[in-house]
Amino acid sequence: MQPHSHDFYEIVYVEDGFTLHSAGGVINLLVTGDMFFVKPGEIHSYINAYRTKLYNLIFSADELGSILPELKQLPGLDDMLSDTPAADESGVGIRILHAEMGERRNIELSLEKIKAERTDKRTGWECSLKSRLASFLIRYSRMFEEQRDKRTQSDDDYYGYVYKILRYIGDHYGENITMNDLSAVTGLSPDYMTRKFKAALYMTPSEYVRKFRISRAMELLCTTDLSVADIAKRTGFSDISLFSRVFKQEVGLPPASYRKNALSEE
Repeated sequence: MQPHSHDFYEIVYVEDGFTLHSAGGVINLLVTGDMFFVKPGEIHSYINAYRTKLYNLIFSADELGSILPELKQLPGLDDMLSDTPAADESGVGIRILHAEMGERRNIELSLEKIKAERTDKRTGWECSLKSRLASFLIRYSRMFEEQRDKRTQSDDDYYGYVYKILRYIGDHYGENITMNDLSAVTGLSPDYMTRKFKAALYMTPSEYVRKFRISRAMELLCTTDLSVADIAKRTGFSDISLFSRVFKQEVGLPPASYRKNALSEE
């Protein structure tokens, strides 16, 4: 999806798959369980989403009626429902929340109930929609507060370790990244570091590196004329055969076929 903006609020929940997402001049990798919001007027885009299923909850602040001033006082919603865009990339970045495994089903059920009310339009559906929207926003605020507090704890907290790893991978994905490298970044043993990372993102660091590299390769295949061999090198693969094999495992097509299909759809 090309960069765009809109005049409504949008909360996005990633049910499955992964995608690169650009907002506020920052590109993040979104994975299953991530949830974020975009304010009216803010430019964002999805880059080469792979088997990604999203819920898009869009609404106008006017729909919240008399409860809007109270919601604006809640953590996370004070930024979300304000009239001005985030001043810098940090404001956009912290809007990305990650739901733990046990919370995902609750989020999806809430969204399905909102969807059903909007589709069936049974008696009182408009009142029910407003109520369910307000409840969902409160759920977002609680998640925001919990994860904000964890992110601002000392670096001894494992959330601090996880974000160090993500930053390192984002800066060095084109290089040979080993578990020892990531261990050195955090000061943890490789086994302990892997357990903590998986507890937060439900995948190992190695799996995250692979998905991140493939998503970057997907972007390069669609936006540049670089050869497949050059893209393999730029995204950290030791040779084109390994790159092609991993790419097909993740995407379902060889790199050249993916590029051809993607360009033909433009």
